[in-house]
Amino acid sequence: MIDVSDPDPIQTLANALGEDWPAIQDAKFAGFIQIDKLSRLVAKTKPPTNTSVVAFGSIARKEWTSKSDVDWTFIVDGPSGVDHFPAMEDVRKVLKDFKGPGPTETFGTLTSSHPLVHEIGGNNDTNQNMTRRLLLLLESEPLSGKTTHSRLCRAILERYIVCDSPVSNALEYRIPRFLLNDVVRLWRTFAVDYATKKWERSNEGWALRNIKLRMSRKLLFAKGMLLCFACEKTFAGSPSTSSLDEINLELLSYCYELSRVPPLAFLASALHNLAPKPLASRILRSYDQFIELLNNEDRRNHLEGLSFDNSEDDVFQHERNNSREFRDGLLEFFFDSDQRLAHLTRRYGVF
Repeated sequence: MIDVSDPDPIQTLANALGEDWPAIQDAKFAGFIQIDKLSRLVAKTKPPTNTSVVAFGSIARKEWTSKSDVDWTFIVDGPSGVDHFPAMEDVRKVLKDFKGPGPTETFGTLTSSHPLVHEIGGNNDTNQNMTRRLLLLLESEPLSGKTTHSRLCRAILERYIVCDSPVSNALEYRIPRFLLNDVVRLWRTFAVDYATKKWERSNEGWALRNIKLRMSRKLLFAKGMLLCFACEKTFAGSPSTSSLDEINLELLSYCYELSRVPPLAFLASALHNLAPKPLASRILRSYDQFIELLNNEDRRNHLEGLSFDNSEDDVFQHERNNSREFRDGLLEFFFDSDQRLAHLTRRYGVF
């Protein structure tokens, strides 16, 4: 389903279709440039060795546009020290010229690895904790501490996969249901969060958040679903061992490799291997239009300032129709393009 060895699945799909998506390609190139720039700035602060400054959002997805935020968090993996808070403040200072995280404090703060790994579900698993944890697997880029970032992502996957022993002892790869359920929970949390912000902020900025929910947030959900489905035996193949413990470790490593593929590249690889060409073209074309919107200052500002009473506005309706193209394309892809994928979607994604 996913070719993790392909360095540029989007270009591979574009070549196969004989198409080009300029907004996507420009945003991807800009994303790599910004990651390099931010990494150099963060390196000047010399963060402690057991930490990682991690970027999320459009920069991590390689979808950087002119008004992108820099959503980051300072993760401590291990014992806390008094030097961690001033180290985080040093990072904040060197990134002050970039548009920072929003007011929810999900990003731009000091974060411990302990709740990310050990508080999955239950009363202590807040929306912030769950969001950080899943985004580490779906759209994260270490600006420092790559080893720490990798160790933490693997530890999270170990909780989801190795520590979630299957009822069956079948010696084959399996859908990581624990992880899949949390991916679904993240998507539903995104939707509820949109409604909450719309209420709390008296509809301010509702239109652009609505379009982002329909596009980039839905893309994350698609990646999460596909990541879990890629572990199914008909896609993942046969294990190289007859030990259940070793199979789980192989599955963990496989999921980690998949997690490092940016969401749109992940979707492009799946479309290239499983979808008919017209459908793949339709989905990528709609997402290219979305990226073009984010990079168009006039249209973006128009949506940010749009009154909810003016929801029939032409600009909003145009973007909403485009988001429906993306939605309908994903529905056709997951339910109609490949029998194996459709079976997994119905069995694990619905009931």
